[in-house]
Amino acid sequence: MTKEERIQKAVDIFTTNGFNCSQAILCAFCDLYGLDEVTAFKLAEGFGLGMSGYMDECGAVTGMFMTLGLDNSDGKLTEGRTKLDTYARIKEAGESFAEKRGSIMCGELLKQEKELKANATEEQLKEAGPKKLICVQCVRTAAEYLAENLRAE
Repeated sequence: MTKEERIQKAVDIFTTNGFNCSQAILCAFCDLYGLDEVTAFKLAEGFGLGMSGYMDECGAVTGMFMTLGLDNSDGKLTEGRTKLDTYARIKEAGESFAEKRGSIMCGELLKQEKELKANATEEQLKEAGPKKLICVQCVRTAAEYLAENLRAE
């Protein structure tokens, strides 16, 4: 699968399959790590709406962070040495996301919706369907970051 196809997969499953933003990200990349889609779907279920409606960290960001953990961890339960490197990669990803979207916090991101809709193209509105345009853009931003920065790709 090309990077562009992987990004579009995340957007498509978010906009058409009823997945939340976190599920869309983790499920679009889970096959790279031997994680089946059902397990990824279940794992990410509680992280939409900024941590289950708390409007904290954006679910797309949380899905991106989980994927980076899969990509970076050595998985050694007793002597793992990748934790600090994983933290650094996640911090870098969060900063990149915030630079592009203005924040990593769901509540702050949702405040952009009215202006985004007012300036959106017909194609952007059609792609978003019933989903919020900012959420679609957040899924795309997280997927783009992963497509460019994962070691497994």
